[in-house]
Amino acid sequence: MKSIRTRLIGLVVLAILIPTALATSISYLYVRHQNIEQAERSSLSVLNRGNTQVTHYIEDIRRLSTSLYANRSLMNIMRVGPDKELGESDGVISRAMLGLFLSRQDIEQLHFVILKGYSEYSVYNMKTTSRGTFDWMQETDYFRLMKQKNGWLIDAAHPVQPYNVHTMILDEKEVVSFRYRIDRVETDEPLGFLSVDIPVHVFEQQLKLFENDPEESLWLMSQGNLLARTGTDMALPDDQFTGQSGSLRVGKSFIVYSKTMTNGVPLTLVKRIPYASVIQGANETALILVLIGFVSLIVMIIAASLVALQITKPIKQLTAHVWRVEQGDLSAPFVATTNDEIGLLNRQFQRMIQRIDRLIKREYRLALENRTNELRALQSQLNPHFLFNALQSIGTTTLQGDRKVAYRSITGLSQMMRYSMNNEQTIVTLKQEVDHLQAYIRLQQQRFPEKFRYIVDVPWHLNEIEVPKMILQPFAENYFKHAFRQQLAATENYLAYKVRLDGGRLIIHIENSGAVLEEGRLAAIDQKMRMHRMPDDLETSGIGLHNIYERLLIFYGEEASMTLSSITEGGFKVVIRIPYEKGELA
Repeated sequence: MKSIRTRLIGLVVLAILIPTALATSISYLYVRHQNIEQAERSSLSVLNRGNTQVTHYIEDIRRLSTSLYANRSLMNIMRVGPDKELGESDGVISRAMLGLFLSRQDIEQLHFVILKGYSEYSVYNMKTTSRGTFDWMQETDYFRLMKQKNGWLIDAAHPVQPYNVHTMILDEKEVVSFRYRIDRVETDEPLGFLSVDIPVHVFEQQLKLFENDPEESLWLMSQGNLLARTGTDMALPDDQFTGQSGSLRVGKSFIVYSKTMTNGVPLTLVKRIPYASVIQGANETALILVLIGFVSLIVMIIAASLVALQITKPIKQLTAHVWRVEQGDLSAPFVATTNDEIGLLNRQFQRMIQRIDRLIKREYRLALENRTNELRALQSQLNPHFLFNALQSIGTTTLQGDRKVAYRSITGLSQMMRYSMNNEQTIVTLKQEVDHLQAYIRLQQQRFPEKFRYIVDVPWHLNEIEVPKMILQPFAENYFKHAFRQQLAATENYLAYKVRLDGGRLIIHIENSGAVLEEGRLAAIDQKMRMHRMPDDLETSGIGLHNIYERLLIFYGEEASMTLSSITEGGFKVVIRIPYEKGELA
């Protein structure tokens, strides 16, 4: 059988794990999607700026060829051929090429071809070579350039090579070659070609400006040809670059590309980002959620354990107390330590056990107590001295010829004896108890005429209240036994009863005259009154007060109280408080 604590902790674990797992998964997917979109947007923005910058740079390179059209002497030479006025032609061409080479610091090599006469010139390391013969056109990009409408193209990155035997390459570099066709303006007739070699590192420096992380790589491509790249090398799926721009995942890399067109020549800028860095934010978010979930789980397990302990501890205590009740121990303490349902259940059990205990006391203990105290009651309530004195008083009255008074006395005495000795009736009305008290006092009045005064103040609407039997008359008997002084006048001896109802409690005040009690005497009387007596205890001292007090406890338990006090001028005062609920003792 699983305990409540185990089930509660398991429920809390599931209540934390399932939402945390769902929240982590959904948050991870959402943040990853957002990160990918953000990486694509920011990368495309960077690539667009890169395309713009590279396009402007290429446009600057392309303007080198258009500057040749401003040199009329050069254009005339290209139309008629350099063979005409050879010396002058070579000088014009050399100066034009050298000026073109010196116009930019990033030119590695120039190559100039004049179709008329198939002459060629090259510039390298600030030196212009002498005219050579160009006889290998079909083996170069110039042959393809003859058929293109835009009149220019870009070669893929390649090691720098000499264009003729007159050029000696001093430093092997990777260059990108720009090929231009020089046309006659009037007829678009091809007149020659111009090649401009730009070092690859120039483009690499431009690409590095758009790297946000050392692990990123960029590629500059044109018509499937690689012009420059940064970072690590990898095979690019250029066949998947179908749109104007976009992104795709290749293995552990995130690829973003952007295309542009410059004067009919397409350019593609590609950026590779490690996929781990793209989804780093999603991973961190997932980790944070997992940590929060783990901490929340630990906290909730501890909280659930404490809550379960708070719930199961009073239940276990309640179970142990119920087991004690089951074994017959009705004194088991059902103490409510909480104000929740468990505390309410404890209080209900306590009320139930108290009621059961009270019923048991009434049905069994009361019967035993009545049998045990029967002799004590006869001794203390109607002892032989009282009977002897009462009968002697009645005899004296008879001899004096007052038969009516004698008859009333005999009748009162018989009623008292019948009331006292009827042990089957333990609950009586307040009126019956008051009648028994007044019968006893009238007999004492006949015995001691004009020697005392008494008051019994009981409102008539309280007559039907049920009370335990024999709780009023024993106080009067104690008065005549211990406090009544026959030598004093009636004004000095008095006995007063006053009964009132205060809310749900019945208050009985009893006061009598008497001598001033010695110091400590009242405490001794009170202690003897509350002391438990064994059934075989035959001591008669204090039996009247003890008997009343014990009967009140049997009927009402701790809800009843009986307090004793002394009066400064002399005498004794008793206050009895018992709960009053209609039908409670029925």
